[in-house]
Amino acid sequence: MTEIFENSQLQFAQVLTQVASYAKSPEARNLLLQAQPLTKPAAVTHLLDETEEGTRLLERSLQLPFVSSDSLLPLINRAQKGLLLSADDLEKVADYLRVCELLQRFLYREKDLVPILNSYGEELQLFPKLVEQIYQSIEHGQVADSADRDLRRLRRQEQELSQEIKDTAGKLLQSKKVSQSLQEQRLVEKDGHLTLPVKSSFKKTIAGRIIAYSANGQTAFILPRKLDQLSSEKIAVKGQIEAIEAMILGQLTAAVYEESPGLLRNIDVVAAIDQIMARAQYSRELNGKRARLNQTNQLLLRGMRHPLLRNPVPLDLEIKPPVRGLIITGPNAGGKTATLKNCGLAIMMTEIGLFLPSREICDIPVSQQIFSQIGDQQDLDNSLSTFSAEMTNIAKIVTHAQSRSLVLLDELGSGTDPDEGAAIAISVLQALQLKGCLVLATTHYSRIKDYAVKHPNYRTASMDFNADTLTPTYRLLLDQVGQSRAFWIAQKVGMPKEIIDQAQKVLAGQLPLSSSTVVLKEKATSKIVKTHFCKGDVVYAGNLEREGIFYALEANQTLAKIFVNKQFSVVPVKRLKLRRKAADLYPEGYNLDLLFISDWQEYKFNKDLNRGSKKAYKKLVKYEQEVKSNSSKNS
Repeated sequence: MTEIFENSQLQFAQVLTQVASYAKSPEARNLLLQAQPLTKPAAVTHLLDETEEGTRLLERSLQLPFVSSDSLLPLINRAQKGLLLSADDLEKVADYLRVCELLQRFLYREKDLVPILNSYGEELQLFPKLVEQIYQSIEHGQVADSADRDLRRLRRQEQELSQEIKDTAGKLLQSKKVSQSLQEQRLVEKDGHLTLPVKSSFKKTIAGRIIAYSANGQTAFILPRKLDQLSSEKIAVKGQIEAIEAMILGQLTAAVYEESPGLLRNIDVVAAIDQIMARAQYSRELNGKRARLNQTNQLLLRGMRHPLLRNPVPLDLEIKPPVRGLIITGPNAGGKTATLKNCGLAIMMTEIGLFLPSREICDIPVSQQIFSQIGDQQDLDNSLSTFSAEMTNIAKIVTHAQSRSLVLLDELGSGTDPDEGAAIAISVLQALQLKGCLVLATTHYSRIKDYAVKHPNYRTASMDFNADTLTPTYRLLLDQVGQSRAFWIAQKVGMPKEIIDQAQKVLAGQLPLSSSTVVLKEKATSKIVKTHFCKGDVVYAGNLEREGIFYALEANQTLAKIFVNKQFSVVPVKRLKLRRKAADLYPEGYNLDLLFISDWQEYKFNKDLNRGSKKAYKKLVKYEQEVKSNSSKNS
């Protein structure tokens, strides 16, 4: 696996995110997001072969049978824990296994077109017996009547009882004796029972059990004896049905548990196939072309487009032995940094099995390590300047770099004295080329440009600049040395013309030595009154645009802790304004700590505990018992 230093600078993770979006299973998405470039040519070749097979299927509009494993893995985990799977759960298991069978058949049918993918398909385990068991016992998300002879009989009996209850209820409502005693001519469900809404004065005329009364007591809801008997029979039958269903579900869950190792293996195999197809879809979306690999540090890019830029200018670049590196010059904002990133991404994308968005086939070296230093390296946490942080990183690169390392260096040697910075940069470039590394660097320093022109192992290149329109074209011109175009940059960002004119004279050797005629006078300064805050003061925090209560200053005296919206916030002292003093708001001796309580119930509870309240202690013991009971259940 390729060792990568500072790969975030190359935006490799963003490429992985785009690739992962084409995956259908969560397992494949996670694997793609964690993918790392490989270093062995045979392994990279295998990845590219897999991607090529995937693109063949896409080119022929052949769709692989796929079903996501989002819901399958939790079901297998439940079965392994001994939890009962529902009928719907079991159908999902059978459906997934059925798709695995279809996927295996599909890949076998296309084995001449996709032999590697077919080898993955051959690893899929089929469970025809388990699938048949589930499909024979489960229909439309419930246990089928055909699963058990007694189950069919009991369900028929339940239906007959339901009909008999309905018929009996209808007859009761039609009975003159009963209808005269009802508040309304309909059955009312109470506590799971069908009851008659009988006037309280007639409740003794109906044979049955009183289930409930209305709020005003004028209506008694009575379950007639005949309906009571039928309902009891139905409940008993339903209990038998549920017992048989649980038995069948338990047997099928046990079967899933027994086959769980094979099921989990199938998830891994499908995820591997899913990864390949995601790489193929991404490569096809980019109109990518498969790169040629080499182990000689030969890098040839032919119309390589940066995969993360909109409308990127294609990059043409050629580095091959005896040349070991490329020194890129040209104006700021001319595309030098994007060129470095493009080269790094081209190699890393190839090494994870992606095709490149290029005009023609590119030649890519298989790199064992990728080192990059791009952008501002300032490290505020460790008090390192830009140059110090850059040198720290460069020292690591020079120490660890090997013959098959790719090294990308942006603005090498900048951030210090130009002569000294250039001298260090040249020495670093020399050391890296002696190690046999593939080096791409950008610079503005003339000495480094001269070094690259004279050194047989380095090649120069310049970012193109349109002199007529005074704008960069973002094209790389090989074997040229470009100018930094500092005057153009300064003019573009609004530098006054007189400054530009003066700078051109300085460049010609004419230093501006005129003295200023501006005379400065002392001005009366107003005395700055420093506000002192006390605990409990009401203050306004400008950065929060809210009022709060002052609590205390932090150790550095420049930050303050205030209480806002029932929680503490730390804000700069200079952003606070006094609104009302605590001395004006609260009587002398008032406990100001009460102002900073976010949960009064918890405060009162703790206070009661501290004073020895038995009620609070019992509440604490009860809470601890509940926590212990819940943790026992979870374990």
